[in-house]
Amino acid sequence: MVLTDRSRLAALALVSLMACGTPQDDGDDDSGSSDDASTGDTSTGDTDTSDTTTDTQGTEDGTDTGTDTGEPENLLLSDQFLVIAHRGGARLRPEATLLAFEHALEVGADVIEMDLHATADGVIVVIHDDTVDRTTDGTGAVNDMSFDELRMLDAGYDFSPDGGQTFPYRGMGLVIPTMEEVLETFPDAYYLMEIKQYDPPIVDEVIGILAEHQVGDRIVLASFDDPTIEAVRAADPAVFTAMSAAEMAEFVGALDDPGYRPPCLFLQSPWDITSQAVVDRAHELGMKVHPWT
Repeated sequence: MVLTDRSRLAALALVSLMACGTPQDDGDDDSGSSDDASTGDTSTGDTDTSDTTTDTQGTEDGTDTGTDTGEPENLLLSDQFLVIAHRGGARLRPEATLLAFEHALEVGADVIEMDLHATADGVIVVIHDDTVDRTTDGTGAVNDMSFDELRMLDAGYDFSPDGGQTFPYRGMGLVIPTMEEVLETFPDAYYLMEIKQYDPPIVDEVIGILAEHQVGDRIVLASFDDPTIEAVRAADPAVFTAMSAAEMAEFVGALDDPGYRPPCLFLQSPWDITSQAVVDRAHELGMKVHPWT
């Protein structure tokens, strides 16, 4: 049976339900995302399933984001399962391109996920790896290349929907986008962005771009690196963040500790630790869970 793009995304909601009690792992480390071919490279955010109340919801700095019915206006804070398009749905379109993000939103993704690096001349760009080798016709480290050099590469070069038989997007003009281009192209979208580059740090530049484009509470910033996520919170205490690797380890080790308090609202946990106990405890603490494989 051939699944349509919409069917693939709809199936993800069911896959996410399994995350509460059937963990598995393929070794990827991308927060809030799935890199499993059977899921079309998207994941679902397993959100709190407890009854809503008339209490308002808040951001990390206490900003009111709720309605008088108890249902948050902000999709990231809602109780529904969210379809998160990992790299824009990397098995459906050339990953981390404007084409991929556009397609993901068209077929029903709630959130688009991407990764951030900087070029040698300081432009924040959207690409998963720290090199261009896997996804383009070039080679080399992203932060060793100027933006102009990066833009000469074909970002659709290695995409194949049929295991290497055809490469339909070669020579179609797809490029590695900047963070600003993504925000300008999809001004109302919800985002999950992982800061992949730690050295040199790019937090100030990322926070500045978010402020300039008034993204507000439509984004979760993630990083497994402790200094990076701490720098994000220091630069803008209002921005939603996910746990670093060390914070996740602390949370899992404190499941039975009644005094534990999470540092943020979002747990983006590896599939192999996303047990029912982890999900239940996160929900008790008011957190949202984004499992990834």
